[in-house]
Amino acid sequence: MKYVKYFLVMGIIFISLSSNTSRTSSLSEGIYPGNLLPDIKNLENESGTKISLSDLRGQKVLVNFWAAYDAYSHKDNVLLSHIIENKQYPVQMVSVSFDKSESVFEKTLAMDKIDAKYQFLAKGDVSSGLFEQYQLERGFKNYLIDENGVIVAMNLTPNDLDRMLNEN
Repeated sequence: MKYVKYFLVMGIIFISLSSNTSRTSSLSEGIYPGNLLPDIKNLENESGTKISLSDLRGQKVLVNFWAAYDAYSHKDNVLLSHIIENKQYPVQMVSVSFDKSESVFEKTLAMDKIDAKYQFLAKGDVSSGLFEQYQLERGFKNYLIDENGVIVAMNLTPNDLDRMLNEN
């Protein structure tokens, strides 16, 4: 009988230690909620400023992939940007466009009245690498990431974003 108590106590200790290590283990990179969003490097805006997503650690970020030729993603880019700006949410939006023409990209930003500081055009190798890494052939996406770079939500509509940020 005393061995049963010993094994029971040892079992409880083992279970508590194993559950504790899973909480402290490092997160893996991925493109789904709960993963660390892979860093996006060397994005350049129209004024020539370069940025990497990791430069924005410490703040909430909405990463939005879009293109002017894709009406749905274009509309969401405008609406998401305006919600964050108009309601002054503490979120930095980083938009990455996959337009083929730089002039179309620039004219679209001017027409949409969006601050170009965090609007980027994916060019060349950056474009193909991001397109593949984020599986954008299945459609453009957006990701809300927390201060540590962990994906909180993805594919948010403007209403979803507004609701989530109002709750916080």
